[in-house]
Amino acid sequence: MADPSTADVQAELKEYLNSKNINSLFIQIVERLLIEKPDNPIGFIVEYLAKRYPDETRAAKVGHAITQRTGSLASNLTSASSRVESEEEQTDSEDDEYLDDIDLQPTTVPKKIVRRESVSAEQVGANTKQPELKIVPKSDEESTRIHEILRENLLFKHLDSQQTDQVKDAMFLVQHEPDDVVIREGDAGDNFYVIDEGTFDVYIKKEGVETKVKSLGPGESFGELALMYSTPRSATCKAVTKARLWALDRISFKIILQATTTARRKQHKSFLESVPTLEQLTEYEILTIADALVEDSYEDGDVICTQGEVGDAFYIIKKGSASVIQTDALGESQEIAHLDMGHYFGEVALIFAQPRGATVKAVGPLQLLSLDRRTFKRVMGSMETILKRNMKAYKRIAASNI
Repeated sequence: MADPSTADVQAELKEYLNSKNINSLFIQIVERLLIEKPDNPIGFIVEYLAKRYPDETRAAKVGHAITQRTGSLASNLTSASSRVESEEEQTDSEDDEYLDDIDLQPTTVPKKIVRRESVSAEQVGANTKQPELKIVPKSDEESTRIHEILRENLLFKHLDSQQTDQVKDAMFLVQHEPDDVVIREGDAGDNFYVIDEGTFDVYIKKEGVETKVKSLGPGESFGELALMYSTPRSATCKAVTKARLWALDRISFKIILQATTTARRKQHKSFLESVPTLEQLTEYEILTIADALVEDSYEDGDVICTQGEVGDAFYIIKKGSASVIQTDALGESQEIAHLDMGHYFGEVALIFAQPRGATVKAVGPLQLLSLDRRTFKRVMGSMETILKRNMKAYKRIAASNI
């Protein structure tokens, strides 16, 4: 019989390993080592952990630096602080290529630097009382016109169909008479406007004198910076004729982005967990992928990727079907695979850096979740290993080398 104390210790150690996902971490590290086969495995592991878990490794570096430098707290505190900052700067430099993918929240702002207050800085969260978003009725013609304008606007063109619909629904009607000033240069800006009817002249001050710089008409928009920054208006916009505009305020825009982003994350997570090939991924990995996915919609016959082109994205079918068509050396084309919900394609071109081996077309309405090349390499390390290891499923779904 085992010593009770020994059994307790073993149980405690096992509980620690499970609670901290140590086994999963070791498996990830060993898998990356076997794939990359680095000459310096220790350095590779350090770099891998720094890139995959930047917050944790940075915190560990700071803690280690402080511990080493507190032998004499009174005399060494300043030195410790400067060295820690130096190490953090070095880490930031090493991870420079990942900065675009990390949510950096600055803790201090240097004095004498005036910065615009971003919409992300406004307190619109779970503990903040939020105004109720109202759906403002619009005719089909008005809805279509607003949709077209939003699709062409740089600020809105990245939104998915659900977000665009919510933005459109939240826009409220504003009416103006000739000579009315809608926005004035230097005033605080809160709303974004889409012109439904009427014309407007835009003025900016040059050497203290208002100068007309352009005119705007139906289908055009102005004031979008007010949705992103609490910044003074950069121009004056005055109605030339009787006019109707649709307006959206900054807080509503923020709430829409928060609500739809959270809902979409949960939806993507639930979907990814239902894909058999991804069942070996941890919850952290699933959430990382869910956050990075972009949803795309296609109609019947639309081409998603073309044989011979350079692969720049990986796709998972969320809803609908797709046909895989391959053309041989004689120019003869034939369907070699039919893909349905949960199937994926495009990974071969990204993993092995080779051109697309086939053309994929939508069969009826199709919804895809996609990752671009850079994001795929950053977040799909574990899945890349799974794809290579699960050769049976891999060959069945990706036999077309697309």
